[in-house]
Amino acid sequence: MNTPAPSSVSRWLLLLAVCLPMACAAILISADAKTPHVELAVLNATNWDRFVPEGKEVDAIYGDAVLRNRHLTAVIANVTPNRNANMTVRDVAGCLIDLTDRDHQSDQLSCFYPGARRYPFRKWTFSDPENTTNGLTMDTEVDGKNLSVSVISEGNGERPTVEVTYSLGENDQFLTMSVRYQNVSEKPIQVDLIDDIRADGGKEDMTKSPNGTTPVFSIEDHFWQQAYGVRCLEHAIQCNSNSRTSTLSYANSDSQTKIEIAPGQSVTRVCQIACGATRMHVTEAFAEPKATPCREVTLVVQDGLKRRMDHARIEVRNKDELLGVAVANRDGEAKLPLPEGDYQLRISQFGVVAEENAPLTVSDVMEQEQDLICVAYKPGTVTVQAKDQSGAHLPCKVEFVAAENHQSPNFGPETAETGVRNLRYSPNGNVVQDLLPGEYQLTISHGPEYDIVQKSVLVASGQNSPIEAVLKRTVDTTGWVSSDFHSHSSPSGDNTASQRGRVLNLVCEHIEFAPCTEHNRIDTYQHHIDALRIGRFLSSTTGMELTGSPLPLNHQNVFPLHHHPHRQDGGGPQTDTDVEKQVQRIAAWDDGSEKLIQQNHPDIGWLVYDKNGDTEPDHGHEAGVALIDVMEIHPIQKLLTLGQVDGVSAADANGNRLFRWLQLLNQGYRIPGVVNTDAHYNFHGSGWLRNWIQSSTDDPAQIDTMEMVHASEEGRIVMSNGPFLKVFAHSPDQDKRVTVGQDLSAPSKQVTLDISVQCPNWLDVDTVFILVNGKANQDLLFTRKEHADQFGDGAMKFQKKVTITLEGDAHLIVGAGDSDSTLEVVYGSQYGNVSPSALSNPIFVDTDGDGFSPNKDTLGLPLPVKGT
Repeated sequence: MNTPAPSSVSRWLLLLAVCLPMACAAILISADAKTPHVELAVLNATNWDRFVPEGKEVDAIYGDAVLRNRHLTAVIANVTPNRNANMTVRDVAGCLIDLTDRDHQSDQLSCFYPGARRYPFRKWTFSDPENTTNGLTMDTEVDGKNLSVSVISEGNGERPTVEVTYSLGENDQFLTMSVRYQNVSEKPIQVDLIDDIRADGGKEDMTKSPNGTTPVFSIEDHFWQQAYGVRCLEHAIQCNSNSRTSTLSYANSDSQTKIEIAPGQSVTRVCQIACGATRMHVTEAFAEPKATPCREVTLVVQDGLKRRMDHARIEVRNKDELLGVAVANRDGEAKLPLPEGDYQLRISQFGVVAEENAPLTVSDVMEQEQDLICVAYKPGTVTVQAKDQSGAHLPCKVEFVAAENHQSPNFGPETAETGVRNLRYSPNGNVVQDLLPGEYQLTISHGPEYDIVQKSVLVASGQNSPIEAVLKRTVDTTGWVSSDFHSHSSPSGDNTASQRGRVLNLVCEHIEFAPCTEHNRIDTYQHHIDALRIGRFLSSTTGMELTGSPLPLNHQNVFPLHHHPHRQDGGGPQTDTDVEKQVQRIAAWDDGSEKLIQQNHPDIGWLVYDKNGDTEPDHGHEAGVALIDVMEIHPIQKLLTLGQVDGVSAADANGNRLFRWLQLLNQGYRIPGVVNTDAHYNFHGSGWLRNWIQSSTDDPAQIDTMEMVHASEEGRIVMSNGPFLKVFAHSPDQDKRVTVGQDLSAPSKQVTLDISVQCPNWLDVDTVFILVNGKANQDLLFTRKEHADQFGDGAMKFQKKVTITLEGDAHLIVGAGDSDSTLEVVYGSQYGNVSPSALSNPIFVDTDGDGFSPNKDTLGLPLPVKGT
């Protein structure tokens, strides 16, 4: 039967019945989302993505506590012993390790140490909205209008019990930190009212309050856009800073920073810690209720052509006082909280001043959005597209050098990512860059397998100068992939370079395999590779550098290792003061899994022949040496001294790892050599040293980590700072030819080496030599001057088959270099002011059929001890 249609009234009632509950729920959800509240959570696998803050210096892991409201997020480190933020920011249990505002998340704080690292905090509790004290567990997750976390260091006869309480209210724009000192002894004790802060600014665009007495101590990182402020109620701050650490002492009205506490008595001091995108935001956070209210002003920065200026740097002054520095976003906008008054703005872009003294008046009748037009600043644009010969986009590095009559651009500090000083890094070969009108020399590169493109560009105001650069791959490395086994970034703790910037640096320099080797933590590059979409250019694996003491000896890189994300040290091993124990620990890690152990920048004498460092020969760290797979032997440019037919002098041998490595080979140590950049910053940091490793694939996406491990262990590696050296060997007695690192049987004592050296259009070699058991021979030394017909001017610089008659077992090493040129055109003056150089690992020749035997020759000099 037919059902009658409902009337219009019925339809409306039905619709209302369905929609009204949904609308009410939406209103409640919306209201709840806007309701200010405080949240406290102990980080775990379930809530990590919801609570962990963002920023280059975030060090939070599972088990740390997050305290946040709508304004800021703070992370207090778990009170477990051995809680370290990184290699150099240590013993952070109970300390404030991350702090950033919610609107502009960019944590740049390494650690705020209450009590200046003098008190071990081993207990913690929190107070809930009912002011009930509770213990923190991995499942703690509460919210309310006011929450606090307390960390406690138990006292003794020498020091007080110290309780630090971090508190946050629903509308607070700062974290309140109260420090209570209680004397639990039977005698008076002296207490310093002191904290210290770790915020590294050595390579950053960072300012700190001048040393001296101040009501508010501040730190402002202009480029990464995060500022911090500290004030102590009822105390003045006496601050003393260097590029890393700031010590804050709190002085009472008598200028005393040390107090005496009687037995059974306690003293409490209270500090407030604010953060924001700029120092002006910190000032607003600390503004007293009766102070002139701040207005949020949105500055729209435009050039003289009315184009918005992305990343414009805005220095805000009131008379002669610098109030803070803001950086415009990609849309040329910067939001600043300013009280009513008159201000002067200095505006620059990429290091070039666009407006020296622009006036700004803030009043209650002004429009919130204010146009700032830099009338005289009328830049042009350079657009670069870098492609390979097939037309595919290629990651690249572009250097901009201005003509003598004006300055080169400065895109950012050495810690930055896509713009580092006068370099632009692009993961896809596309660069769009505004520049002051004038002439520039551009150098576009993608590592030493590719020719560079150099262009002189005249940039005109308002005009676009397009450059299509075809980077030709003129060096044929089929069967070999380029690698760097040793790189660092901010998680290492001894630098502040962006890790994403490190990965960009690597891929733009055509490094194809790069294990992640941060100091003292297992880490990964994979999330950066995925985000940058560069997996077809760069392969990586998880690893670490275990950096123990004594320095600089006890440093080893190791990969692959199992990564335990968001856990202390990424699940990695602890360091040791005993070199042998540390290496043994690495070898046994992950249930004794197969891995590559690399000895970093060794003092070879100390490592192998002088364990106690008394300069008297002994057995060295033999238990550790036996487990080392490869050894760094750079600086590689010293190889030209090895080609001297009259031998290496004592002066040239001193501290020369290449020579000391040759001595080791002659004693029977088969430890392949490697060279790595040990890059810490992103200005030409990667690329100027590399290892070419024999590989079954030329596709970086298909590289197998264990194949790289095995090839390296065998020594199938050529070391270089640019030239591609390839060496194969065969004898009449063995059909199969071998390459570097391998063994060759030659009962006839005749060996033929097939040597080739290739270079792109910006490198050259003029010398090639062969070392037999570490010694040079005039007949095995080839120079462009004496053997011009054997050297070329194209990509193939040298190609020759050389037959050698040996006297007995020998290891053969080939070196190539250029005595008259440098790498500066691509790698700048800091890393590029060296000669192009390449060195093979040895080929081991057995002439008597019982396997290779070393000749024990020390090459005319004693075996090394510590310091030689």
